[in-house]
Amino acid sequence: MNDVCAIYDKIGDDLRFITTSGVRIRMMISLLEKPKSSTQLKDEIGVGASTIIHAARDLEKENLLIEKSDGYHLTSIGKILSYELVNFIKLLSVTKENIDFWLSHDIEGIPKEFLERLGELQKLKLIKSSPTNILQTLSIYLKLVSETRDFKGVSPIFVSDYAKVVKKLIKRGAKVQLVISKEILETVLDSYKKGVDKETLEKVQQGNLRIWVTDEIIKIAMTVTDSFVSVGFFNLDGTYDFTQDLISYEKGAIKWGRELFEYYKSRAKEVKLN
Repeated sequence: MNDVCAIYDKIGDDLRFITTSGVRIRMMISLLEKPKSSTQLKDEIGVGASTIIHAARDLEKENLLIEKSDGYHLTSIGKILSYELVNFIKLLSVTKENIDFWLSHDIEGIPKEFLERLGELQKLKLIKSSPTNILQTLSIYLKLVSETRDFKGVSPIFVSDYAKVVKKLIKRGAKVQLVISKEILETVLDSYKKGVDKETLEKVQQGNLRIWVTDEIIKIAMTVTDSFVSVGFFNLDGTYDFTQDLISYEKGAIKWGRELFEYYKSRAKEVKLN
């Protein structure tokens, strides 16, 4: 981290140049789409033409923008920085929209490379139980997964209602893949064997249920399906929070969830079920 601080000492003025002007930020983001004229930028951003021209000159001095016959273009450096700027803005929006949730939960279950991509979890919706309906979060979750055809989950916890809905999914022909901690392995296996009918057992033998177990400590409960991703965390006191989940239906968020599942799966060992 000291190295990063040393780098900041060298580029601090450049960072302030970009981030202290809303007009410059909006222009850089807008020009990622395509080159635009001052008139187009003026109308899009909602400022005067002189403001756009002044900001463009400043960006040009910093080698971030160049003016051509068809309008303003980002330079190669301008494009690189603009993409990172977009990522940073998305990241801030994710933490800002659910600030109390993030401050009250342990995020150690998100690997560093996925934490850096947290901005991909756009349009997160907080599902929260109330004192008068403590099972609301669970009920909403079970309803969401009930019709899925592709279920992937990472979990350090066992909930009997989860096991019931998973067995129903398998019976209907859904593909279910789970990565679980070794502490709940026997409980999970016993729950899936208990009361299982012939049809469900045949689906399991056909590969509709696959389970991986990991020795690592898992600090996140994550489900990703073909239509949404859901994440839950432990409270800061070490207890799992069954009352709150974050859910997103955005394609980028679902992709993030699938890749997080693959991350945990790659570090786990598959359990033979036959």
